[in-house]
Amino acid sequence: MALFLGIDGGGTATRALLCDERGRVLGTGRGGVANHLHTGWEGAADSVHAATVGAFAAAGLTPAPCAAVFLGMAATASDAARAHWRQIAADRGLAADPAAIGVDHDIRIALAGGLAGRPGIALIAGTGSSCYGRTADGATWQAGGWGSILDDGGGGYWLGLRAVGAAIRAQDSRGPATALHAHILDRLQVSNLREIVARLHDGTLVRHEMARLAEDVLTCAVAGDAAAQELLARGAAELATMVRAVAGKLFAAAAPQVVFAGSTATAPGFAPLITAAIAREVPTARVVPAELPPVAGATLLALDLAGVTATPQVVLALGAAR
Repeated sequence: MALFLGIDGGGTATRALLCDERGRVLGTGRGGVANHLHTGWEGAADSVHAATVGAFAAAGLTPAPCAAVFLGMAATASDAARAHWRQIAADRGLAADPAAIGVDHDIRIALAGGLAGRPGIALIAGTGSSCYGRTADGATWQAGGWGSILDDGGGGYWLGLRAVGAAIRAQDSRGPATALHAHILDRLQVSNLREIVARLHDGTLVRHEMARLAEDVLTCAVAGDAAAQELLARGAAELATMVRAVAGKLFAAAAPQVVFAGSTATAPGFAPLITAAIAREVPTARVVPAELPPVAGATLLALDLAGVTATPQVVLALGAAR
């Protein structure tokens, strides 16, 4: 039986999906952070290994080289990064043939899964944020994905950092009082906001902790907190601008479908705001539910490497990965 492996290596967790040539899901696995900019190459590779071993174990199989593997990895937008991941995958024996190892950024697999291989646009917002589009003839464009230090507008880290800023301004009497203050202290387990400064500088406040504050922004916004509501509105506008940029480059004369991926973009309290913002920025775009998760998109691309067509039956079978 030929085996195919898809890897979704994100900034918070890594997922692996093992299937056969018919798309039947044999097993899934999970690992840690796979963004090499934050964990180093070895740490990211170990996360991929853990997820892969988990998928084989769930299938009741001993890890072995696959017919094809596709890795959709965070922070992998350069040829050098792609080549490094290909070498890691080859060294760890993920595929029987090095030529059957595909690598690209994680937003590529979000689109492949979300639209089951069809052309369109994927908007991803988890810890970070990015937007990627692909046309039927293979033309692509990406907006965002520059990382939390430079950009990542509307992503979890972006929202969390600005939530802390809103609490700081409220404490200084430079801004309105906000319920975010108490939520931040509780989430980060600190007694005052100044402890956050120390933790940022000594490295004990890790990236995904800051990103999880996005959950508190959503909670406070639903409860009517004005500062939290403003943050979500700004975040939705940032994300919609990315979609506008991609649509303008690739779909100026078409009506693209748009899918969301990532825990921040798909959050029930945030997704409708993003959808409304996109409707204002790109009236022709149509936001649709994702058909498959990104890890299944990676597996579809692995199947494609081996010449297996993504028939409706294959897509249906991979739907078990949800």
